[in-house]
Amino acid sequence: MIVQSLLYIEVNLLCLLILALVLMKVLRGNDVRSRQFWFSGVLLASILASALDMLWILVSTGSMSVSPVGSFGINATYYLMASLGSFCWFVYSERVQTSRLVASPARIVVCSAPLMVSFVLVLSSYWTGWALSIDAEGGYHRGSLYAVQFFIVYSYGLVTAAHALVGAFKKENFAVRSQYLSLTYFAVLPLAFITLQAFAPNVPLTCVGVTVALLWVYLDMQEQKISLDPLTQLNNRTQLAKHVAQRMRHRDAGQTLCLFIVDVDRFKGINDIYGHVEGDRALVRVADALRRCCAGGSAFIARYGGDEFIVVRDSARTCDATEMGARLNAELARLDEAAGAPYALHVSVGAAAYREGIETLQDFIREADRELYEAKAARAA
Repeated sequence: MIVQSLLYIEVNLLCLLILALVLMKVLRGNDVRSRQFWFSGVLLASILASALDMLWILVSTGSMSVSPVGSFGINATYYLMASLGSFCWFVYSERVQTSRLVASPARIVVCSAPLMVSFVLVLSSYWTGWALSIDAEGGYHRGSLYAVQFFIVYSYGLVTAAHALVGAFKKENFAVRSQYLSLTYFAVLPLAFITLQAFAPNVPLTCVGVTVALLWVYLDMQEQKISLDPLTQLNNRTQLAKHVAQRMRHRDAGQTLCLFIVDVDRFKGINDIYGHVEGDRALVRVADALRRCCAGGSAFIARYGGDEFIVVRDSARTCDATEMGARLNAELARLDEAAGAPYALHVSVGAAAYREGIETLQDFIREADRELYEAKAARAA
């Protein structure tokens, strides 16, 4: 029994240390976006749950003596951390997917309703025994509504995993498919390890499953940072070159491979008058407009550098830069109004269709640049 307890504690301690290291890396990173706040919440809740699990094994084996109230406190707090961690994961995952479910604080509050139910079930169990109970000898017992508590904890993960799985196979998300698929692992891996734990109750496999899933997601986050532009979260130039090279080798029959270059008009003036912080906000709005205008298709969007963006997509017709520019500028007008911007963003667009003789990304861009310069010259005239 002592050997089994030590093994249980050692595995839990290893998981705790791994999660703590990941949390330190996340907190020290330069990515302060709100969704990373929620990922930190998942890590912190998981760390506390691992610590409480280790503490309980000491109590349950008689290595540590606490009162029945203390036993209830350990188990109830473990339940609360499991619920809180699951909710934080749900919000993080949905924000990665730019879901409307968590688009505002009010919507997050609505989504937290099951979490509040979980908290009430656990905290009231001291008197009702609904989720758990502790007998006079300090023994732990599941309550009559334990299944409800369990369902709440794992429904958050299952719902967002299903959402991510469906999103991963939508055409408009093909560029971030691996990222969406990694979001499903947090639901799949812990449940798989929970099932295994039924056959090995003395090994904390739930903790192992959560740790492996979170480590996988964290590593995927680091990979995304390498391939994404940090400001706009669009693909960077390296990913653009890889994508174009692949598409030029493997083109769809009956489709024209189009490259659009998008340039923000008079962007230097925004930086000079309103400052570089406002200039960054403007670039983010351009990126959002590109996403909205290209939604529903298989467009690959990248920030090429500065105030230039590239869109690569197939078309059954000609590569119409005028149509693309009109749609983008209409969307930018709506976003400017919503943001209360003191200026109006406008872009010029050039396009090129792939043809024989285009061998590199630079060749492709050079073709589109010609039309871009003509569009900007016509606007200046």
